[in-house]
Amino acid sequence: MKKIEYPKKRSETEIQALLWYFLRKKKIDARLQVVANRKKLDIVIFKARRAVCIVECKSWSKNYSLVRRYRLNNSKQVNRYREMFGLPVIVCGRIQDITKVQGEIIKLTY
Repeated sequence: MKKIEYPKKRSETEIQALLWYFLRKKKIDARLQVVANRKKLDIVIFKARRAVCIVECKSWSKNYSLVRRYRLNNSKQVNRYREMFGLPVIVCGRIQDITKVQGEIIKLTY
């Protein structure tokens, strides 16, 4: 029988799910996996059925700030989304960032 190893870090899906849950508890219209212009956006925040913000979730390790390649690829994606959709893009890279990101989103929606 094959053994399933316990994950070493949180997945992007776990980060998306937790952030979505806390946003919905605050009555914020957050939608997961929104397809727009052939891109699948992790979370899109709507107000009165109009998109106001994109949230890109990542599952960075603790040494993310030391790895230039990850920072560069993330910056390109965020800039591409900003230019393409004309909306703010907020990145949530760790479970510990959820409270901070939620605060940023609340400021944009009220």
